[in-house]
Amino acid sequence: MSFDRRSILGAALAVPTALAVGAASTVPASAAPAEGGVQAGAWTDLVLAPGITAAEGAPPQVRLITIAGTVFLQARGSITCNLTADTRIASLPAGFGSPTAHVRATAPRNNSAGINACRFEISPAGSVSLYGPNAGNPLTWAQFDSVQTIWR
Repeated sequence: MSFDRRSILGAALAVPTALAVGAASTVPASAAPAEGGVQAGAWTDLVLAPGITAAEGAPPQVRLITIAGTVFLQARGSITCNLTADTRIASLPAGFGSPTAHVRATAPRNNSAGINACRFEISPAGSVSLYGPNAGNPLTWAQFDSVQTIWR
């Protein structure tokens, strides 16, 4: 039996989504989540660095969601920019808390020279950075709706 990375990653990302959708559809909004249930925090805007612009109608936001006792970071929104090096694009909002280790995910970006994804990373200091662009392969936009990763 053979498994490729894409099918394994797809299955791993589908499980939390399926759990969240299934649990959300059966629990009234006013009910507190049961042990092992789903609890989603409010979406909170990232504090953007100079030179980084939120896309119209899609400000970059993050939230923490707990599914069966495991905490995940989810992000959404888009930015426009002109990055030619690994760059800090934002900070976590005040009061959000910071991870105890680097938290990483991939995010879609403009297709340049066949590269259409960048690394999205949050440091223990709360800095949000994008990795991958360079002078020959500039990053002009990134979209965060697919970012979901374990929060530590």
